[in-house]
Amino acid sequence: MADLKSFTSIFIRQNQASDGGQSEELLTEQSTSWNPWSTAVQEDPWLPSMTKKQRLTGFLACLFGGSLFFSLSLIYLPFILLKARKFVLLFSLGSIFTMASFSLLWGPWNHITHLFSRARLPFTTAYLSSLCCTVYTAMALKSTLLTVLCAGLQLVALVWYVFSYLPGGVTGLKFLTKLMGGALLRKAENILPM
Repeated sequence: MADLKSFTSIFIRQNQASDGGQSEELLTEQSTSWNPWSTAVQEDPWLPSMTKKQRLTGFLACLFGGSLFFSLSLIYLPFILLKARKFVLLFSLGSIFTMASFSLLWGPWNHITHLFSRARLPFTTAYLSSLCCTVYTAMALKSTLLTVLCAGLQLVALVWYVFSYLPGGVTGLKFLTKLMGGALLRKAENILPM
């Protein structure tokens, strides 16, 4: 590390004479502008008085709450046909808390504008509509069959939503779907007489 610092300082001193000190200013700008939290935690018009520490604390608290609700919902997974509504409501609360955590981290307005941007709109629409449909069928209709169906749609939308954030995620998901679909089709052809 010391060799890198000495090499950098020698390089800067040699180039200061030729460019009038602009390289040192550029290096200082680049080293101070890169901060992983400065890109995630930004000023937000809806919560302008929250500090980065408060946002990070809120993010971690909501993320913990979301993880807790996801964990509690997994308890009801073996009994999904008997206690589908409890599973779905806990799973949906986990989703809401997780989304709220990123909203606190980025700022609510920044997060909402990001979610409803042109590129993210299909993923956001699919996920939020499946989430609302799941909660509606569990709370208002109280139909176990519709609740399980909507929970399945919510899970598919959640996986699609998460994979859309990963670099190459949607392409990789399409590839895995085709690969698994082809394997299942070959297996079905071997098992079923056609």
